[in-house]
Amino acid sequence: MGTYGPNKAARRARALFCLLACASVVLLLAPVGAASAHEADGTVVVHMTDEGFEPRSVEIGSGDTVVFENAGDKAHWPASDDHPMHTGYPGFDPKKPVSPGAEWNFAFEKPGKWAYHDHMNPYLEGEVVVQDEEPEGNGLLSSVSSFFSNLYGSVLSAFAGEEEPAPDEARANEPEERVKKAREDLLALVRNEDPKAALARLREGTEKDDALLRSCHPLVHDVGRVAYEKYGDFGEAMKYQDEVCNSGYLHGIIETRLSNSDDVLADMKTMCDPYPRGSFLGWQCQHGLGHGAMFYTANDLPRSLEMCDAFGNPFKRSSCANGVFMENFSADQKLHLSAYLKEEDPLYPCAGQADRHKEDCYLYAPTYFLSLNKGDYVGALELCEGAEADFGSSCAHGVGTQTMKENMSDPKFVESTCMNGKPGQITPCIEGMASLYVFHHASMGPARALCGRLEASNRQACYGEVESKSNLFGT
Repeated sequence: MGTYGPNKAARRARALFCLLACASVVLLLAPVGAASAHEADGTVVVHMTDEGFEPRSVEIGSGDTVVFENAGDKAHWPASDDHPMHTGYPGFDPKKPVSPGAEWNFAFEKPGKWAYHDHMNPYLEGEVVVQDEEPEGNGLLSSVSSFFSNLYGSVLSAFAGEEEPAPDEARANEPEERVKKAREDLLALVRNEDPKAALARLREGTEKDDALLRSCHPLVHDVGRVAYEKYGDFGEAMKYQDEVCNSGYLHGIIETRLSNSDDVLADMKTMCDPYPRGSFLGWQCQHGLGHGAMFYTANDLPRSLEMCDAFGNPFKRSSCANGVFMENFSADQKLHLSAYLKEEDPLYPCAGQADRHKEDCYLYAPTYFLSLNKGDYVGALELCEGAEADFGSSCAHGVGTQTMKENMSDPKFVESTCMNGKPGQITPCIEGMASLYVFHHASMGPARALCGRLEASNRQACYGEVESKSNLFGT
């Protein structure tokens, strides 16, 4: 008698399973009768308003459904913490906004206290407390389901003689999967040890994995966010400040601090006071406030710029606005929507900005273009030809910055990309790559060494950009 292959074994297993199931179902279900059906005892409804969730906290039993009804005038998006990944309770996420007048339902199976927020307005929060209880008869139905699941597995194993297939190792090794796994490990380190351990792990990882290097800034954003959640104190979280990956750790702390603030404008005016005005950390802190303003306003660009304009000091205003535009053009249009981006016009909304903001706007526009057109750095330089006459160089500078960020391990490739631009684009592009190198390392030394490795024709622009940052480091 021949052996059964996997497909034939599965067919034989399914046939035997059906016979056993038919023979068992009467014995298992006959005593249950009508009393085993789940009886709805009133669905729990949470009203989503433009001011928050009503009620903010609800208590239900395991298996109960909560209806999230949008009673406001704007779209809302109820989703599990943590923002913006929604990993606290996988599945508790409609994956898109709920329009005014519409609703979304979710059945909570897992007992526990589940915090959630409005993804469109992360400072609006709520919680669902799920008690460890089941409606009458539900336990028996669960047992029946478990019985048949185990029965089928046993029969299939008997015929196939082998274990379940292992997870797809090829998929697990994809860059996105590696970044996702690294994020989970880093946040676990923050919670179980401290942010220093997580940042050291990330620094080590970026030296070996280009996928982590490219995602370094958003990863340290998340480390900073979780660090603030752990300590609940800005100063305590800042004890672990590390400028790795363009100071994303600081930005994450600020975003989270502002999302929990009772008076955001007052906090913004004092949060960066511990850092000397004009210093590197002072700039990064003010820049981080721009990220935080966008986080707080759910990517409302005009409102965020108004918050930055409240600063009386020009250095603070410009640094904050720089962070606002960086956040806008880096916005994930699936997870962190911005109404101030247009796929058909990646330079939008720069032409409509006040003159004082146009330079920063055009500087970050290539970031959005490259998120839509992966690796098309030449196309990004061509995009800059469409910028307003006085701001084409700012756009080319941004191409150099973003190309360097995405190719930190290959500066010569970045240089060659810049040299493929039009004559007026080469110098600002080289300056952009040098600027990013300074901020990434939070030091001028590595950037000076980089300049020395460039073509002779590009060294002056590179050294000039690096030295222009010397005031930030007190040199």
